[in-house]
Parts: sequence; structure tokens; C-alpha cells
Amino acid sequence: MAAKWKKNQPDRLSRLAKSIEAIGEHDRKLVDESAHVDRLRAQGAADLHEICRKFVEKINAKLSDPAVLLDPPAFSTEQYNDSGPNLFQINLRGRLLQLEFEATEELYSRDDFRQPYVLRGTVRSFNQDLLDQHGVDEQMIFYCPGAGGAAWYFLDGRTYRSGGVSEDYLISEMEQLL
Repeated sequence: MAAKWKKNQPDRLSRLAKSIEAIGEHDRKLVDESAHVDRLRAQGAADLHEICRKFVEKINAKLSDPAVLLDPPAFSTEQYNDSGPNLFQINLRGRLLQLEFEATEELYSRDDFRQPYVLRGTVRSFNQDLLDQHGVDEQMIFYCPGAGGAAWYFLDGRTYRSGGVSEDYLISEMEQLL
């Protein structure tokens, strides 16, 4: 009986080889997805800078003396820092919008927003009056990939108001500082 069982027992070495091949395919898919998310994150950083750059250019074009500055003034996907925070700042004579963001710990996260996101951060708006009162307005931002393309969204944690990060959003944030 034992001889018959041993003869019919699947070859352990063959099973191990199949398992190793399955793990290899899984690992390859994970590496491919990780590279895809890395590209998405770098593109998300460039997209956010582009939104800020267009806003600054449009507002300065309407001013007799351009006064709004964007730091950094130029940005490319190669400048994205995947291992730590990234910062863009819009400055109007000491009235600041700071956009700070970084990669999520996992490839995708859903902890703080209703859609999966690959970048998360905050928009802080403040001026000297707010600083004197120990107040800084802060809203969360998220870069969410989707079927129609990826986009930036904001979420106001106090009011639960949310929407796209756009020129209109930056206008409303800057208006609060004047």
C-alpha cells in the first residue's frame, strides 16, 4: 500500500518548480505595477506644478506689476523626490500657498480619500495676520489615477468640501489671503 501511495504521490520537486514559476510571474507583475506607479507619481508632481505655473502666469499677466512668484519656477518629472516631501510655493508679497506632497507608503492608498491615490499632501495658506493668530488654513490633496486619466483633488477636512485642484481652486485659496 505504501509503495502504491508513493508511486501516485505528485512529484514534490515538480510542485516546487511550478510554485517558483508562479511566484516569479507574480513578482514580475508587482515590479511592473511598481514602475507604473513611480511614473504616475512623477507625472502627478509635474501636473501639479503645471497647474500652479499656469495660475501664476495668468494672474501676473493681469497685473500691471507682476507680483506672484512660483518656487520652483520650473519643474520636470526628473525633479520629483520619491523618497520624501516635495514642495511648491506660490508667494504674493508674504501671502503664501504651500503645496507639499509625497508618495504613499503603499503603491495605492484609500485611507484618507474616497478614491485610490498614489500621492498625498496638503495645501497650506497663510499670511502674517494668520501667523500672528497662530492660524494656518490647511487642506489635503490627493493624486488619483483613474480610467479617464489621473487628477489632483482637494479635501477640506473641516467642511468635507472636495473637488479638483484647478485654477479656480487656487484663486479661491489666494482670495482668502487678501
